[in-house]
Amino acid sequence: MRKSLTLLATCLLGLALTGCNGAFWGNLMVLGITVGIFFGTLALGRSSAATASAEASTSTQSTRPG
Repeated sequence: MRKSLTLLATCLLGLALTGCNGAFWGNLMVLGITVGIFFGTLALGRSSAATASAEASTSTQSTRPG
């Protein structure tokens, strides 16, 4: 829920600043997008603890023939 609120606030901020002219606001928007991409990239390889434990229990329950 918190991530969706942050995304919504960022989008609304971008729309609110479109009326402002100047390199300052443009640079701030590019910086914000860059930081968002950076943290989004860091979060790509993560998996939740529930998913990790479910995968671990599935792999231990599998039986080998023979």
